[in-house]
Amino acid sequence: MRPLAAAGFAGVWLCTLSPAAAQPAPEWERCARSHLDPDDGIVACTALIESGGTGGRNLAIAFFNRGNGWSAKGKLDQALDDFDSALRLDPSAARAYYNRGLAWAALGQAERAIADFGAAIKADANFAHAYASRGLAWAGKGEHERAIRDFDQAARLDPSDARIPTLRGAARRARGELDLAVADLDRAIALDAAFAPAWTERGLARMAKGDVDRAAADFDQAIRLEPKSTDAYVNRGTAALAKGAIDRALADLDRAIALDPGNAVAFARRGSARHTRGEVDAAIGDFDQAVRLAPRFAAAYGNRGNAFLKGDVDRALADYDEALSLDPNLANAYGNRGRARRAKGDLARALADMSEAIRLEPRDSRNYNSRAWTYQLTGNDAEAMADVNKAIELDPRNADAYDTRGRIYVKLGLRDKAAADFKRAIELNPGLRETADALRQLGAR
Repeated sequence: MRPLAAAGFAGVWLCTLSPAAAQPAPEWERCARSHLDPDDGIVACTALIESGGTGGRNLAIAFFNRGNGWSAKGKLDQALDDFDSALRLDPSAARAYYNRGLAWAALGQAERAIADFGAAIKADANFAHAYASRGLAWAGKGEHERAIRDFDQAARLDPSDARIPTLRGAARRARGELDLAVADLDRAIALDAAFAPAWTERGLARMAKGDVDRAAADFDQAIRLEPKSTDAYVNRGTAALAKGAIDRALADLDRAIALDPGNAVAFARRGSARHTRGEVDAAIGDFDQAVRLAPRFAAAYGNRGNAFLKGDVDRALADYDEALSLDPNLANAYGNRGRARRAKGDLARALADMSEAIRLEPRDSRNYNSRAWTYQLTGNDAEAMADVNKAIELDPRNADAYDTRGRIYVKLGLRDKAAADFKRAIELNPGLRETADALRQLGAR
């Protein structure tokens, strides 16, 4: 789930342990710091493990801390081996289950991570961070309701940790509970105004609510707090793109790519900005790079299809097919594939795609307008009129929908109504030249 991953929470609650009884202090101090100085810590822990003088729970702690050192070095298989050894010696060690769960999560093994976080909770029912990390794992699987239940419990146990309402706010945003999401993120910021991910998440929730200006202000603050946050620049660039400020969007997305040339989302968003500005070849180049970096990035395939649509419908269709094979719930890909099929004269399948887009996103005015245009091409003006009226109801500023309805009125001989709709379309978008031509043909001014 991108919103949570973007916030950078994985592994933030790593636990450490100290020996149960007095031991030679230097070795134990170095071993306990394995997560901070892994090379030295691993050497110290290994010496304790191999000394023959460490046993029982203390030996479990040495394995546990060495596992933390391996985790810090990114050597997760060795970390898992050491956590396994710790748990064989001390099966009640909640922190060992927990840190092993973090290692499984880092390896993308969500089910195993969830099982270990559950074992940690069973061993220590007040382990707030185990609930929070299990919630994060549930969210990564798209099970946001279960995630929220775990975040609720974590917040009850540790009400002062700003990370927990931030995570819960992200999960609520994913469920479309936008007011609750903003409330959680307000709470996170009140707890820790220097916690940049809370500002980023609140910006994303506000973007989802259509409050682009305040979203951009939140992204500004996230960047002030973390000037090298790639995601904050990507998100602020996305907000600028939504406002039509293409130059500002490109500046932020260029900065994001300079900070992280491996960020597929930054390339995809820059591709969308370039496509909006009419730089089709450059846009396709960015989408190409996005899918090279992330071959399962469904939206990047869909957006590349949009760039191909006017010049190469077959390549557009191939990209839409790939996008939908990766994400069958991608409403925009259905809508745009419907437009591509309409361009090839395949009206029946175009209508099917547009209907699926409407089922997935019933409040998107554009899909109703597209289906209306397709219906009128089939001669079904009654269905076309119903759809275009719905498009205008959903978005009274949809200039294309007024153009569509005007053309249906022309077919029905209702010239005055057609002229009124063409005029309204031009008021909303003065660049609609074909609409202006249609108005002149009616003899209206």
